[in-house]
Amino acid sequence: MTGSGTVRNYACLVAGERLTTKSAVPVLDPYTEPVIGEAAEGDRSTVDAAVATAVAAQEEWARTPLSTRRRVLDLAADILDERRDELVDLAIADTGARRPVAAELQVGAPITRLRAWARQPDDVLGWAAADRDGLGGRVTRTPVGVVGCISPSNFPMHSISGKVAPALFAGNTVVMKPAPQDPLLVSALAAALNSALAAENAPAGAVNLVLGTGPETGAALAAHPDARAISFTGSTAVGTAIYRSGAESMKRLLLELGGKGALIVRHDADLDSVIAAVTRTWTIQAGQVCLTPARILADRRIHDDLLARLRAALAELVHGDPRDATTTVGPLVSADQQARVTALTDTARREGATVETASGVPSHGWFHPATLVSDCRPEQTVMQEDVFGPVLCVMPTSDDDEAVDAANSTRYGLTDYVFSRNVHEAEAVAGRLDTAQVAINTVRRHPDLPFGGNKASGLGRSGGTYALDSYTDLRAVVTAESH
Repeated sequence: MTGSGTVRNYACLVAGERLTTKSAVPVLDPYTEPVIGEAAEGDRSTVDAAVATAVAAQEEWARTPLSTRRRVLDLAADILDERRDELVDLAIADTGARRPVAAELQVGAPITRLRAWARQPDDVLGWAAADRDGLGGRVTRTPVGVVGCISPSNFPMHSISGKVAPALFAGNTVVMKPAPQDPLLVSALAAALNSALAAENAPAGAVNLVLGTGPETGAALAAHPDARAISFTGSTAVGTAIYRSGAESMKRLLLELGGKGALIVRHDADLDSVIAAVTRTWTIQAGQVCLTPARILADRRIHDDLLARLRAALAELVHGDPRDATTTVGPLVSADQQARVTALTDTARREGATVETASGVPSHGWFHPATLVSDCRPEQTVMQEDVFGPVLCVMPTSDDDEAVDAANSTRYGLTDYVFSRNVHEAEAVAGRLDTAQVAINTVRRHPDLPFGGNKASGLGRSGGTYALDSYTDLRAVVTAESH
């Protein structure tokens, strides 16, 4: 929405041009619920046009000097940075993020990611091998071709920038497809990249955007034979469908899917640090974070103390306008997600858990009250399924063995956590967890380390330069030493 209150239309972009579609659908603010924009409703023909354009631009973009590709990413970051205040407001309206989260993660982090890729050294795309037995050689990363980049609803521009930036850096063209709930930030990124391409006289078809609310557009992109790779962040159910549809054309896949993070609290943990870490499940994007520490597995010796502290923290939470500095819990992204979280907490009650909810939740907006679930057992639905909302589960454990067994009892394997003052023993516990990432005494991610999921949490890795493994092929050139 502009300052005058006019509802803006957001279009699909093919080769930098707005593509006419048959209809548009409203995009709603999760807190106030008015229409904040209208997004074009793409379909299979829209996907076909976008992919065809990306295919046509692929060879020229791959030949574009790396220095130019870097400048495109850098300039796009500058364009977004100039709009930072406006985009933070848009992020709040688009995703329901609280202002600090909108500023840091929804807008600031994507700008940082674009600039980081603009500064990657040449040697991440090619390096010499040591001479051996009279042979020399070189390894070169070559672009796979068109990459379909599909973002989730929780951090749309943050997530898709981590897909688009390495793909473009490596010489691939891209077709971007945002989640239907909040496409506006991704539209802003696509516009910035297209402006940067035009400024550098680079092929316009290198960046394309497809919008659509139904499953048809995403499914068409994932199955398209000319999309050589798909990078998707979202639910395990959709990721499994993409895995299946990509098999026929042997696509490269990077699937960042659901999680059910366990945080093991050993008897010697610093409980103040634990509280600060786990309450992020309530306060960061209303718990809509795949790597959130949703299951607290607490040693019985400190369980009751920890639970009392969590109840005190729950009582202090403030649900409300994400624009208000006093708000600590904002709304969920959609009415559908609100209903899903409610259904899972209702199931927890039926399965014997104790469910406590925060008070003072607004009567409008897509809120689910921050929720503390105790008396948990590993087999309960709320302990097995990715709630994707402000729901924190607590279970007592007798020892490390029981904690590890409970942590490993789900189909997910994204990120787990161990809190203990004895780092050596914490590392021993971490080594037994069947998960892709383990954090000790922190819930922060290291930006240079690989990030992804095991089991139903996905395949492939992003983080640092690891995404290049999904967006490039390795070419080995062997040369005989001259005599």
